[in-house]
Amino acid sequence: MKVFFNSTQLLKTVSLFILTVVFGLVTGNTYSQDFVSVKDGEWKADNTWESSSNCSKWSNVSDGQPPVSKSWGCKVTVVINHEVTYSGNISGFGSGVFTSLEIGPNGKLIFEDNVTINGGGSEPEIILAEGAELVVNGTFDIDRGVEIIVPNNAKLTINNFEIGDNKPVITIEEGAMLVVNEETHVRSKSTLNVFGQFQTDELNYSSGGEINIGSKDFSGEVSVSGNMLIGNGELNMFNSSTLMVGGTSSTGSSGSINLEDNANIRLVGDVEMGQGGSMTLKDNAEFSFESKYFTSGGADIELNDNARGTVHEEVIMTNGRIYLNNSSELMLGSTFTATNGATVVAKDDGAMFICDYPNSTKENTSHVNLSGNSFYGMGCFALPVVWKSFDVVVTNNNISKLVWETTSEDGNSHFEVERSINGIGNFEKIAAINGSGWTNSISKYTFEDPELSEISGLVYYRIRQIDFDGNQMISDVVSIKASGEEAGEEPILLTAYPNPTDGSSLNIKLASGKISGPVNVRFLQTSSVASFEGEVGMELDQWLLTVVNNASKGMGVLEVIYEGEAYRMKIMKI
Repeated sequence: MKVFFNSTQLLKTVSLFILTVVFGLVTGNTYSQDFVSVKDGEWKADNTWESSSNCSKWSNVSDGQPPVSKSWGCKVTVVINHEVTYSGNISGFGSGVFTSLEIGPNGKLIFEDNVTINGGGSEPEIILAEGAELVVNGTFDIDRGVEIIVPNNAKLTINNFEIGDNKPVITIEEGAMLVVNEETHVRSKSTLNVFGQFQTDELNYSSGGEINIGSKDFSGEVSVSGNMLIGNGELNMFNSSTLMVGGTSSTGSSGSINLEDNANIRLVGDVEMGQGGSMTLKDNAEFSFESKYFTSGGADIELNDNARGTVHEEVIMTNGRIYLNNSSELMLGSTFTATNGATVVAKDDGAMFICDYPNSTKENTSHVNLSGNSFYGMGCFALPVVWKSFDVVVTNNNISKLVWETTSEDGNSHFEVERSINGIGNFEKIAAINGSGWTNSISKYTFEDPELSEISGLVYYRIRQIDFDGNQMISDVVSIKASGEEAGEEPILLTAYPNPTDGSSLNIKLASGKISGPVNVRFLQTSSVASFEGEVGMELDQWLLTVVNNASKGMGVLEVIYEGEAYRMKIMKI
C-alpha cells in the first residue's frame, strides 16, 4: 500500500514534530534509558541489570544490557551499586548518546582489558561516589574533554594511564587514591590534580599537560617508583605536598617544576634538565637530588624566600643558571663544575655551600655573580639521617613488625611511625620512637603494630624522621596485605637480598604467607625489562642471578605477580 502526503499534510506533520521537541525543551522533559545493577556480575549479562525508560519504541531503546557506546536514539545512563566486570577491549566508551556512568558508594567497576574514551556525541559524565572503585586492568586512554573526580575514600586503579590532549581533567580529592601499575602518560592540554595520593611506576609528560599536587587548601602525595620525564608541560606543588621519584628525572626541553608553601620534592636517581627546562622554589619549599645533577644545553633552577636545595653528588652544568635569592640556600655534597654559559647568581643573603670546593669552579670566575651579602664557597652539610634499610614483616601472631636501620645520624630527635589503610586517606601517626641523636654507627629500630589483626586489605607504612631543630624527612613507603584474621592466614611478604647487590647474587625470600603456584617476575630498569614465568625455586634463583649480573648499575624494580597481586621491591646495583 502506498501512502501519499500532500504539502499541507507534510507541513502539519513537521510542525507537530517541532512543537513536540520544543515543548519537551520548555517543560524540561528528559528522555533516557537508565540501567542500574541489581547484583554482582558481568556487564554483558542481561541479569546483571534492571532498566527503565521513558523513551518511545522508535527511539532505539537498548535491550538487556547497557551499550558501551550508542550512535543515536534514547540516551543511556548507567548506575553501578555492585561489583561489575567487563571483559574485552572497548573503543569509543561513552560516545554518542551514552551520557553518564555513576559508581555508587558500594560499587566497583572492573575493566579487564583496554578502554578508550573517544568518538563523538555528548561527553559522558563519569561519577564516583565516596567509597566507589574503578579498576582498568589494561590501558585507560581518555581522549575527550571528560572530567573524572575521585572523591574521599574512593580509588582508581589502572595498569597504564593515557591522559589525552582533548582537555580531560582528572582530580584525586583529599582521602582518595590513584594507583597506576605501569606508566602514566600526560599529554598536551590535559590536567591531573592530586589532593590525595597518587602512585605510579613511570610518569611521562612527552608533549605537555599539567599536574597540580596540592592546592592552597589541600596537600597531595605522589610516589613514582621508576622514572619521571617532563619533556614539556608543568608540575606544580603547593601546601606541604610531597613528591618522591625512585628512578631518574628529566625536564626535557621545556618542562617546568614549581614548588611553594613548604612543598618538598625528593629525586633519588640522576636529574637532567635540558635547554628551556626550569625548577622554581619559594616560600620554604625544598628539593633533594640524591644523585647527580647535570644540564644539557642549559636550564634554570631558582630558589626564593627561604627555599632550600640539596644535591648529594656532583653537579655538572654546561650551560644554564642557578639563582639564589632572599636567604635561600643550596648545598652540594661533591663538586660543582660550570662551563660555557653556566652561571650562579646569588643575592640578598643567598648561599651556595660546596663540600668539595677545592676541585670546583671558583668564586672569582665569570660563572659566579654575588651581591647583597651572599655566599659561595666551602661548606659541607651533614645529612640528619642516612638510611640503610626499612622493612616490614608479619609475625605468626598476625602483627606487623617494622624494622629500620640508619648508618649515621646528626641531630636526630625521633621517628614517627605512620600508617595508612588501603591507601585511602592520609597517613596517621601511630607511634613515636626516640632517635640516637648524633652517631656514626649503625642504629637499628623496631616497632610492632598489634592492630594488624583487625585490618583487611593493603596497609602502608612510612617513617617520618624529625631533627632537634624541627626539620623532617620521610622514608620510602612499604606495604603489606592484611587478612583481618588471626594467625593462620598470613599475608604474603617478599623481600630481596642482598640489597644493595654488586651483581654476584640476588635472591627472593618469602618472609610470610604462602605461594603455591606459578609467578610472573619482571626486573625493570630505565632502558631494559627482563621477564620470567614459572615456579619459585632453583629456576627462578638462576634467572635472578643472570639478570642482576647483566643489569646496569643504579636503581631497578623487581616485580613479582602472584594470583593477580603485584609485589614490588626496589633493587640497587652498586
